[in-house]
Parts: sequence; C-alpha cells; structure tokens
Amino acid sequence: MEFKSIFFADNHPMTIEDWLTILALAGFPLLFLTLRGWTNIFTFVLLLITLYHFLSLPKLARSIKNINAAEWWVVASLSAGFLAILISQLLRHSIEMKPYDGPLRMLLAAPIFLFIVRKKINFVRVFEYICPISILIIFISVTSNPAPTIAADGRYATYFVPPNAFGTYVMLLAFMCLFTINASGKDSKGLSFIKVLGFLAGLFLEMKSQTRGAWIAEPAMLALWVSIHWHLKSKLSLFISVAGTLVAIISAYFFVDFFHARVDSVYSELYGWLSKTNTETSMGYRLSMWKASWALFMQSPWHGYGDLGYQYKLTLPEFQSKFSSVTIYTLNKAGPHNEFLANMIRSGVFGLIAVILEFFVPAVVFIRGLNSKVQRVKSASAIGLCLVIGMLITSISIEVLTLKYHNSFYGLMIAALCATVLWKDSSDAVYEK
Repeated sequence: MEFKSIFFADNHPMTIEDWLTILALAGFPLLFLTLRGWTNIFTFVLLLITLYHFLSLPKLARSIKNINAAEWWVVASLSAGFLAILISQLLRHSIEMKPYDGPLRMLLAAPIFLFIVRKKINFVRVFEYICPISILIIFISVTSNPAPTIAADGRYATYFVPPNAFGTYVMLLAFMCLFTINASGKDSKGLSFIKVLGFLAGLFLEMKSQTRGAWIAEPAMLALWVSIHWHLKSKLSLFISVAGTLVAIISAYFFVDFFHARVDSVYSELYGWLSKTNTETSMGYRLSMWKASWALFMQSPWHGYGDLGYQYKLTLPEFQSKFSSVTIYTLNKAGPHNEFLANMIRSGVFGLIAVILEFFVPAVVFIRGLNSKVQRVKSASAIGLCLVIGMLITSISIEVLTLKYHNSFYGLMIAALCATVLWKDSSDAVYEK
C-alpha cells in the first residue's frame, strides 16, 4: 500500500489495471531512442487500458460533461494536428490516410490524458526514475556498439534516429533529467547521483550528435532551471552550477575541434547567406528552403498541399530561377526543416494553428502550474515547460513532430504531465491557500 501511494493520490488497493498503467507509463520513455516502434507500442497499450477503464464505468461517469475547460484545451492541443490535416484535405477534396500516421498518435494521447486525470496518477514519481535510466541505456547502446549507431560523418545517432533528431531528443531528456532532481522531495544520494549522471551522459550524447539546433536551446533550458530554482536554492549553489556549466561550454569551444568548428559555422554560414557571398552551405540551404516554403504557403494559405502536393510547384520557372537545385531537391525529399513551415505547407493556416496549440496550450498549463504550492504540480510544470520550450526552440531548425515515434513520445509526455498538473486532490486545497 505504501509503495502504491507514491504514484496515486489515494490509498485504494492496487488493482491489475493500476499496475499495468504504471508499468506502461514507465515503459514508453524507457527505450524511446533505442528500439524502433517501442513508444508507439506503449501508446496503444495505454489506449487499451484507457478504453477498458472508461467502458467499465457507469454511463454517467464517462460523460463529456465531466471534462472541464482546462482539460478541453489540452484535448484540443493533442487533437489539433489530426484535425488540421482533415480540414485541409476536405478543402482540397483529397482524402489520403498516410498523412494521419503521426498526428493519430497525438490524438490517441487525448483520451489517455483524461484517463490519467481521473486516475490521479503522479507521473513525476514515475518519470524521475525512468528518465535517467533511459539516457544511460542510450549511452551504453551507442558507445558500446558505435559502428551501426554513428552516422557516416561521425555524428552520433541510432539505427532509426538520424543525428538531428537524436541530438534534439537526448538534449530534452538530459534537461528533463536535471529538472527531476528533488522533484518529489529530497533525493537520496544514490538517486541524485543517477540523475546527475543521466544529465551529463545526455549532454555528452547531444554534443557528439553535433546538432546545432539543440545546442541553441541549451541556454534557454539553463535559464529556465535557474529561474525556477532562484528562490529554492542558495545563490552560491546556483552560481556554482551556472559557472560550472559555462566553464564546461567555453572549454569545449576551445578544446573540442568539432564543437569549435560547428559553433563558428553558425556565424559564417548565416553571414554568407545574408550577404549572398556563399549560400551553398547547410544553413544556407535551410534558410533558402524556409524562403521557398513561405512562398508556397502564400500561394495556398487555406488549402495547403498535403505531404507532397507542393512538389510540382517547385518545377515552375519562378522557383527554379530563385532557388538552387540542391535547395529544391532537399525541400522535395526532406521538407523545410521547420515544424511551423512544414505544417503550413501541409495544411495551410490550419497547420499553423495546430502547431501553436500543440506548443502553447501545454506551455500555459505549465506556466500556471509553476505558481502552485503543491510540489507535484510545481515539479510536473517545471519538467513540462522544459520539454515544451526545448521542442519549440529546436522546431525552428528541424521538424520535431514529423515521425510516428516523435508524436507518440511528445503526446504521451504532454498527456501525463498536464494530467499530473490538473488533477486535484483534497489535500491540494490546503497547500494552495
């Protein structure tokens, strides 16, 4: 009974449903970047548990009237991508099933969110153990068997996760691991050690992935951590933590060749594109793809083009004369490398609205939760805001919600963390006063 109370609000006896739910919530992040299809499987496992739970309730108990306004907003954010594709397809009179693969996973997280709210599960208690373990599994997997898990250019990846996505998501896991320290009270020395080790291992993997978009997000993550802990930690410990991090980054810049070169390339490639002295660089192609994507969007702002419907446009003289063959080829094959523009091309303004809802609705839930005096709410909000801000910043340079496992992971994390913030217990009222 005592063990169970770590995860649940009340003291009801553990049922098979309870055990399966906790195991599934612990399972979905565990091998997220290590085993293909892992997180997708747990999405459907949690959905089946959710359906069983709600179907076993009396009809009155599962009425939509029991969903409050805040919960509806979260449901809307998880459903937005799916609905954007549906609306744009109806406007184009062209229904295709493949574009729904990823957004469907996010949509399935909506009933799972409502289930976790009703069960009053403290996901922080689950995630604070699983997050560092997940990172350490990735670290061991990649470093012990590097041949199939390192890209051709030496950047770290796994057999199904390319370097940019790998760097982005290990960065997110690393900083969420940092935010779990003392999230449920004072950690034991052993647990603190594992969390710090997970954080450092994640930063190492991120650096070796050479993902510049993830590097750019790090200062925001660090600033968020400092702002949240400003009144909770001594100023000296905060200063030492920040100073140590800055010294590590500066040292890496001067002593790690690939890090030095990649950082310097940001300025040189940006300057080359803006001055038009050298547009044929990685960043130059990306900026050109953004420019072409905006032009595509302006030609079909309401209907969009679907996944590949814009390709014929790129063969027209107006695009061929303005953009290089490499830019057009890359845009055709890999999309614009920007989450907002990718959805704007796919689903027009409805795609833009969907991305805004996916990021900003959870952000509002988490920002409001930071002011809570309930530790569960405050900790879940801090971890969730770390996730959303990291995703938002990196979404500028890559498409973070393109593939099925991206949607499954983000959807389940938002569902579990928002639910942990929003469910209420009788003891919460005491702390909130």
